[in-house]
Amino acid sequence: MSLKDVLNRFALVSGLSQEDISKWVFVISDCIKFFESRTANRNFTESERARLVHACAVYAYYKYSMINFAYNSGKFKAGDVEITQSEDMIDKAHKMWQEEKREISDVFDFDDFAFYGVSS
Repeated sequence: MSLKDVLNRFALVSGLSQEDISKWVFVISDCIKFFESRTANRNFTESERARLVHACAVYAYYKYSMINFAYNSGKFKAGDVEITQSEDMIDKAHKMWQEEKREISDVFDFDDFAFYGVSS
């Protein structure tokens, strides 16, 4: 998965400037590694790879939203103007990620879960 391709999709999804995105490259890179670890040993078509790149960008945006909120949450008041950051951005990013997972479920299921036997 190309960092450049994911960055381009991340810019589209997030609406952030290239300067702002450059501060978050490490998060995006970690998301790429996560996707690559989950999809290793699989052969995908060009179309499927493009869909996974977009899904990775949406996942990175979700991660960015959570981290950004943690660092910048709160209220700011100047005179009569009050600005409040809410968890609305995280909720929207989470919904985007859930929808994206649904849309790529025919390519890869990120919700796989299994119980394994436990011996006592």
